[in-house]
Amino acid sequence: MLKTLLIIFAFPVIIYLVFVFSFGGFGSKAGVTVFPDPADSVIFFAHRGVVGKFPENSLESIGEAKRLGFRAVEFDLRKSAGGDFILFHDVDCRRMLGTEFEIQDVPTLDLKTFPFIQNGKVTPWLVPTLKEVLDQHHTNFIFYIDMKLTGFTEADQIVEIIRKYGMEKSAIVASADYLFNLYMELRYPEIITPLEGLNSGKEWTYSIIPKNLKPDYLSGFLNKVDETHMQWLREKGLVSRRIVYGVDSSNFFVARNMGLRNFILDYDSLNPVFKDTGIIPERTDNK
Repeated sequence: MLKTLLIIFAFPVIIYLVFVFSFGGFGSKAGVTVFPDPADSVIFFAHRGVVGKFPENSLESIGEAKRLGFRAVEFDLRKSAGGDFILFHDVDCRRMLGTEFEIQDVPTLDLKTFPFIQNGKVTPWLVPTLKEVLDQHHTNFIFYIDMKLTGFTEADQIVEIIRKYGMEKSAIVASADYLFNLYMELRYPEIITPLEGLNSGKEWTYSIIPKNLKPDYLSGFLNKVDETHMQWLREKGLVSRRIVYGVDSSNFFVARNMGLRNFILDYDSLNPVFKDTGIIPERTDNK
């Protein structure tokens, strides 16, 4: 019985070790960077664009990020019933469009009949397709694309789009799904990916990934980062590859003082925390 149990335990361990060493063994991956100077730069991703004046994930919120001088934006990606990639966060349309449909059941053309709802009021702004956003802005930003779809078909399609627009060095394709990330690293190692949800206490999940399959960045909520995690990042040389979200005026300076550099930021252009520090240089469109 003991011998049988040892064999049962040893078999998956052996398979795992073969898998690991087939893809570079353990250790750090050099990785690809979207940042011009990863040793020194601080990057602010406008979370769903600059929200407030315009609805989240709208073409106008992306345009506002450009007007304010953001170098990077984050947006959420889903599909319409017609199979087009669209910028949208929620599964259903209730909060943003005021209808009970699920977003995947609404054809792209019909989305033009459901304008965004903001502060309880109908706006003139509409759900944009990814094509509309990239046709206008593909050279303007570093993009953090939060994939809400985890199928391999969607992975193939987003890579095709990234290649079409020449964004291989300016797009981070993010997913919380491990199999999606593994597929991306296996099939498209040139595409930049983060490991989402890497919080304090989960550092071991990064360590067990084979070297050549490790993601290029690590991302997660700021409130899940503590000094132990920061020490691990420093020891591994990963501080410049850590991206945090859940950052706004209430915790921005906490994040900066911890030594973090890359933020998915809920930016409020009227908040003195941001205006007085000048972290996002405001400028007009003609400057």
